[in-house]
Amino acid sequence: MRSSFLTLKIIAIVILVAIFWIGLFFISSLVSERQGYQKAFLQEITQNNISPQTIISPYIRVPYQEQTTCLDEQKVAYSCTQENWMYLSADSTQWQANFDVNKDIARTIYKAISYQANLTAKGIFQKPALENKNYQWDKAEILFPVHDPRGLDAPAALRMLNKNYVFEMNSQGSENAGFDFMRISAQKYPELIPAIQNGFNFNLTASIRGLGKFTLIPTSRSVSYHAKGNWADTKYSGQNLPVNNDSSPKQFTAEWKNIALGHQNISKLIQCENNECIRQFSNGYIAKNTAYETENNQKIGLSTEFLDSVNVYTQTDRAIKYGIVIIIITFGCFFLFEVLKSLRIHPIQYSLVAMAQGIFFVLLLSISEYYAFAWAYAVACIACVGLMTWYLFFVMKGVKPAILFGIILSTLYAIMYMLLQSSGKTFLIGSVISFIVLAVVMFITRHIDWYQISNRPERELKSYTPPQ
Repeated sequence: MRSSFLTLKIIAIVILVAIFWIGLFFISSLVSERQGYQKAFLQEITQNNISPQTIISPYIRVPYQEQTTCLDEQKVAYSCTQENWMYLSADSTQWQANFDVNKDIARTIYKAISYQANLTAKGIFQKPALENKNYQWDKAEILFPVHDPRGLDAPAALRMLNKNYVFEMNSQGSENAGFDFMRISAQKYPELIPAIQNGFNFNLTASIRGLGKFTLIPTSRSVSYHAKGNWADTKYSGQNLPVNNDSSPKQFTAEWKNIALGHQNISKLIQCENNECIRQFSNGYIAKNTAYETENNQKIGLSTEFLDSVNVYTQTDRAIKYGIVIIIITFGCFFLFEVLKSLRIHPIQYSLVAMAQGIFFVLLLSISEYYAFAWAYAVACIACVGLMTWYLFFVMKGVKPAILFGIILSTLYAIMYMLLQSSGKTFLIGSVISFIVLAVVMFITRHIDWYQISNRPERELKSYTPPQ
């Protein structure tokens, strides 16, 4: 019976769609595997070359001794002298950062985004309010912590008292605490002691290379931070977002202003009692330790991350998500063609067309690893649409139907590319296109009597006979 034929055909189409969907998951796992290779490459660069950079705005620490009560091994109390630290942060700091971003670190097909940051800062340390304690001013230090000192092209310098003072690197490096606490010591420069006691103005300069992301952790009471560079696709995160930001195809600018973060950050830094706590600063977060806070980590600092505007793995993975929609529309067109033209299309022919569409995503991934994503998409689309159009010429026994389906397939792939390029309005565009597709199907089938088609004798169906 014709009705049983339609039922079986619909069931067969549903099964084929399910099989194709499973195939898309395998292709998606291939994308994840290739992306894993890229992440391993970035991890290797971090270990052997440079890493994402985090710096802490300069601050001062001064040791002092005070009498307290200690316990010996038998827990007997005795009087002892304990060394503590007084921390002084700047009253205000104005930062300027100029980023030169590129993708010059490469290995085989993988590339990493790196940057050269030229940093300048102007600030003021006010005269501190001192308590009646035994301060050891000759051991005072001006600290400038840097996460990965391998990225420094030259030692960072602080200009004060009409003289340039170079920060000395810590002999232990940044391996233990995640920071190299570079310092200028009053023990080496005794003329700094009066300046620290009475306040001073300073200018800081540093040139540092990093990988992908830069974070500034302010410690001054008020901070302004202006960043610019030759990269368009940037992501801002951390404790505070820019008050102003702008981007063009080859440039970005961003500006932060805040009067609360510095006090919070220096307090958190003082409370750190071990290297693990300080290491969290270098990673741009600090762990929360109260039961009432739902998130495990709290972001810290002002972060700028440089993104790859056309990440081939992300783009391909997004395209795969639209693959099931394309195959459903394609199979729906085949089914309507069978109904309207009374022409049988065998499930194997459905399967071959579906396989060609699956190969599209494999071609897209492999070509885009070597060439621009747009060119890879165009080549994969032309190859697969051309193959399917040629094949459908024999299936549908005519040039016009084959060209029509070629146009439909080309339109589907063009729409998918448009969706990939318009991430901000993907949902809106997708919903409008879905409505249009449904409206077209309803318009084409508005005069079809489905009961009459179900009762049509099966002998009226035309089957495909290959040319001799």
